[in-house]
Amino acid sequence: MRDVKGQHSNSPLSDLTEKLRIEYYESIERLCTDAREQVEKIRTLDPTRIDPVYLRQCHSVMDSVAASLAERRDRFVPYLQRLWEKVATEHNCTNCSGSCKLDHDIQLFDLSAATKKLKSIQGELQLLSLPLYSETLFPDQYRVLRNLLALIESDIVELFFLEENYLIPKVIAAQKAINVSGR
Repeated sequence: MRDVKGQHSNSPLSDLTEKLRIEYYESIERLCTDAREQVEKIRTLDPTRIDPVYLRQCHSVMDSVAASLAERRDRFVPYLQRLWEKVATEHNCTNCSGSCKLDHDIQLFDLSAATKKLKSIQGELQLLSLPLYSETLFPDQYRVLRNLLALIESDIVELFFLEENYLIPKVIAAQKAINVSGR
């Protein structure tokens, strides 16, 4: 587990954004790729020793996690970069058209909605990472898959902590700094 407490309260928004992008979004996406590859390895085993429903669920959840993280990386990271550039240049949103405030509000709303969606996926992931039926002996490849799923789930929990306790307050503070009305 990474040291996630304390070090971020004084980090600038730009540094925190990069840390989340590299250490969480991209890292979890790589773990999802590894888990999907492990599912494919399991599918090559003796058909009597695999659980195709479980494997489909794992693959589907990995696709959902990866899509959610890609959205964060492709949509929210660029917004956060634009936001801290506006702070650095002392932009003043009171001089902008109303669409500037709307864009800022939509970004926070969408990040909140994306977090809710990822939390629901995280619940499915947590169930999939539990050991399979105790009365059945499964190949070791399943243990490897469950360990990958548990790592992904753990990283997502840390990501939620960082986003809720550091990122969102920093975004709100940055929005206040550039005079987004209503903040």
